[in-house]
Parts: sequence; C-alpha cells; structure tokens
Amino acid sequence: MEFTVVRNYASASEPGGVRSTSSVSLLSRRASTLFALAAIAALSTVSCATNPATGGHNVVLTTVKGEQDQARRVHQEIIQFYGLYEDQSVQDYVQRVGARVAAQTPIANWNFKFFVLDDDEVNAFTPGGGYVYIHRGLLNYLNSEAELAAVLGHEIGHDVARHPARTETRSVLMSVGAVAAAIASGSEAIAQMANIGATAWFQGYGRENEMEADRLGLTYAAKAGYRPEAMASTFKALRSQESFELQQAKAESRQPNIYHGVFSDHPAPDARVIQATQGAAHISQPPNGWLDNRDAYMHAIEGLPYGSSREQGIVRDNRFYHEGMALTVAFPRGWTVNNLRDRLLVYTKQKDALLQITTEKRPEKQSPREFLLSKLKGGGFSRGADISVDGMEGYTLITRAGSPLDSGEGPVRWAALYRDKSVFLIGGASRSSANGAPVDDGIFMSCVETMRHLKPAEYPLAQPYRLKIVRVEGPIKLGDYVKNVPDEKFQQERLELLNGLYPKGEPRPGDFLKVID
Repeated sequence: MEFTVVRNYASASEPGGVRSTSSVSLLSRRASTLFALAAIAALSTVSCATNPATGGHNVVLTTVKGEQDQARRVHQEIIQFYGLYEDQSVQDYVQRVGARVAAQTPIANWNFKFFVLDDDEVNAFTPGGGYVYIHRGLLNYLNSEAELAAVLGHEIGHDVARHPARTETRSVLMSVGAVAAAIASGSEAIAQMANIGATAWFQGYGRENEMEADRLGLTYAAKAGYRPEAMASTFKALRSQESFELQQAKAESRQPNIYHGVFSDHPAPDARVIQATQGAAHISQPPNGWLDNRDAYMHAIEGLPYGSSREQGIVRDNRFYHEGMALTVAFPRGWTVNNLRDRLLVYTKQKDALLQITTEKRPEKQSPREFLLSKLKGGGFSRGADISVDGMEGYTLITRAGSPLDSGEGPVRWAALYRDKSVFLIGGASRSSANGAPVDDGIFMSCVETMRHLKPAEYPLAQPYRLKIVRVEGPIKLGDYVKNVPDEKFQQERLELLNGLYPKGEPRPGDFLKVID
C-alpha cells in the first residue's frame, strides 16, 4: 500500500496546534451507522496529509478532494436519516454565522456548509469535507450568536486539523464490525431487533483533539469578531446539561444523550487560556467591541420545537400522536417511550420487555403476510393470523427466536399493518417466554390494537412544544413559567438549563428568558 504526501496549505504557526492522537469519530450513536458503507470504500486509499493547524504530517485515509466527495455522499444519508429542520430562516441564520467564522480559516476555500438537523439531541458534528451539522436540540441551550459561533467554530476546527480524515481508520473498523455482526447473525429478525441497542457509538475525537478544536474554534470565532468568552459560557451551559442528563439517564437505566460525550474530562477554556489564544493569534478587540448578538439569536430561535417536532410526532404521557400520518397509539403507563428518528422504541424500566415500531413503504404486490415473511426471511414461526385494526389490514406471527434480550434465542411477536402507502412494522420481545411466546405478548398485542386515526380534537396534541422568548420586565421567578415544561419531576431544572441558570439561578430584569409554550 503506497503512502503519498499532500501539499501543506497552512502554516505550522497556526495558533492552537497541539500534538495529535488517534481517536474515534464524534458521531452520535444514531448517526454512526450511516458512515459504514461510504467509509468501507475509502479503505482502498491511504495518504499522509499535512495538518493545516500544526504543519505536521498525519496518516489519513483520503485526500482533501476524496474527503469532500465522501462528505457530499454521506450528506444525503444524514439528511435522509435525521431530516432538515423545516424553518429556512433558521437554516439561513446558522449558515451566515458559520460562514463568517469559516472565512477566518486557512481552508476558507472549502466552501463550508452548515445544516440544522431536525433532532432534539444536544449535539453537533462534522464528517469532514466542510460539512457541519448542528442538532436543533443544541440550539435550545445556547443563549447568544457568539455561543453559536463558538460551537460552529469548534466543528470547523476539527475540519481544519483534519481530525475526521485522521480518525476514519478506527471508525471504519468499528462500523464494519457492527455491520458484520448483524450479517453474521443469519436472521433478519435478529438484525432488525438487535438494531435497537447494538449500534457502535463513537464519542468525540479524543481529549487532545477536542482541545485542539476548542483553541482553533476560539481563534476563528474571535477573528470573526465574536466575544471570546462565549466559548467558556458555552462550555458551562453544555456541561450543566450533561451533568443533569447523566443523573437522569442513571435514574432511568438508559444511555445518556450528551454532546460529544467528552466534557467530563474536557477542561473549559478559562480566562488565561482565552487571553493566551488571543495573543498567539494577534487578535485584539474590534473598534466597535465584541459581537454577542443575543437579541438576534433569541429572535432566530423563537418558536423552535422543544423535544420532538411535528414531523417526528409527539409523545404525551403514554400516547404517541403524529399529525402527518393522522395516527395515534398508546403504550403501558410506566414504560419509557423513546421517539427516535427512525422508530418508536418503548421499554420497561428494567428493560426486560421492549417494543419497537417502524414504518416502510408499502409493497405493491404483497399481502401483509407475504411482506412479513419476506422481512423475516422464512425461519420458524407460529400463531400466524390475519388481523384488522381500525380499518388497517395486517398479519401477525411469533418467530421462535430473534429476541435481542437473550442473545437471539427467545421468541419475538411481529405484526405488519397496511395503511395507505405505508407499512407499520411492530416487533415485541421479553427477556423470558412462556408457551412459545414472549411473556408480555398480551401487552404487545394490546398496543397494536390501540393504533387508530386521530380524532379531530386530538390534532392539537400532535403539535410540538415550542420555545417562547419573553423579556423580564420586573422581579419574577422561573417557577412562574414551569407549568408548560413537559417533565413530571424536573420542570424548574429544565428551564434553568435552557437559560444558562442551572443550578438554582434566577433571571434578572432586562434578560431574555426562554420558556416553553
């Protein structure tokens, strides 16, 4: 395998350069699988590229052009998986801020593109090649344009330092391993159900690379005129959110959803680091002062969904509502209802029973029975029967194996329901079984039978919670605004986190305040 050297296009004196270490991609667990196939093809080309931030050489899997071409291909998969947030004014705003920061880099000619994903995770990432993605869930927790510039600058810093290209080797191997495990199972049922929690999860580019991206991002944002201290306030807000999320995840026995997953040992830039970075980059305060643009940011995000969007469907209590499909379905009280981008995942606190619902395009020439058997690739099954639910024709059966809760050995209840041009595919599994069926089989079928059309009075329930921006005019308490926060136990804490007031902070007169409407 031949190694080539890519010409240096940045000076070794670029501020923020540090020694590099190999690490994994920062993609969230739900995004990581999208990169497997595109990355496999890249294994055939390895090169030694120059880090534009340090001038040093790093082994990478692709050239700059190859990285950009791959990013364009992967972009379509990312958008198909997450969807773009529908408000074009928000997309344009984020693009303007990101482009202003990217213009200060040595790779400004990469023509950076910035996208807001319709997802409520607190996350942002770059697959390289000048493509940067920020989840709208992260926008909820920022409080100024300068903080947005800090986040985008951090991701731009990863591209400048070629972190995606340098870490691709490891992420490719992990992705291939995850795909191979599903294929090796030899069962479509296992592959479908094991998809629930077995996907490789890549968190961050490693401590030193993240710190390098911080310094680069701070430099580029400051050169663009943004208040340097915004990087520190962004860290504080995200670290507070992470701390709270870790406590919640532990209490709910689930994996935490946290930005990059590295802040637990990732030091925030203090005043000394900020001053040193400014000095190294020869940056001084602009004549008209630093930009914070809090007013512009609050105006841009007003009306942003809090939690799931209308396009994703809304979970209220134990029931799911979807306006576009005019559909609702109920689940047992006390079970966790996780509205993921590509499925509904419902499970007990002990995770000894789970149910998932996905949708697919309805085949033109297959009955529900034929569709379900084709999905399950044959295999042993029992209790096959035609079903009808609220006018939807379908078929249900139990496979003798396939449960992800006991290494694929337990039975799984499957059902397929046809509605218009879609198929609802439902799978339910328990940790134990009785008489050849999951012990919770009755509950699974009861959930299937609750699927029905929305009633006219239920359409408002399918609308998302949204951010409302208010100006604090006098002495008020956050407690005055907690009633609409969709959290049974931590309404006050949620508002504190949204407004950078966690823990136990209160707004001051004249402040903007984000509340839930």
